[in-house]
Amino acid sequence: MKEENTDESYIGLICNGEFNAIHDFKIGELFESFFDNINYNVVREENSIYVDFTGEAICDDEPCTILIRFKIDDSGDEFEVNKVKVNEDILDEEETLDLLDDIAFAGGAILDDEDYCYNCDAESCEHCMHGLEDDNDEDEEDNDNDDENK
Repeated sequence: MKEENTDESYIGLICNGEFNAIHDFKIGELFESFFDNINYNVVREENSIYVDFTGEAICDDEPCTILIRFKIDDSGDEFEVNKVKVNEDILDEEETLDLLDDIAFAGGAILDDEDYCYNCDAESCEHCMHGLEDDNDEDEEDNDNDDENK
């Protein structure tokens, strides 16, 4: 017979777990690198179990409180991000991925381009090299054309 999971085991599942796109970095360690005043709380609603993480960070140069709700699967062995709120605003999927990217970057995890930044360009994304190679190639071509025109 399987032992009943405790609040501590659910919190440990999250803290010692990894995000799919951020291998080799425990969620708890990433959160400690990014957030202040960290808190974990297990919430039971109907037939579901959640772990609510809250922490404080700087958002758009202002202090904010961030809630990341993880839904624990029925086996109690896996989880997924269920909802993310910044202050009272619920983030959509793209905003959530951007936040997770910032958390990963603060914790020392640099993601591959295919793991994040689906729609960025060099000006809007300081964490990737999108657009820079293309811009440099164009500059080199312009220089080559300038040399030919001399």
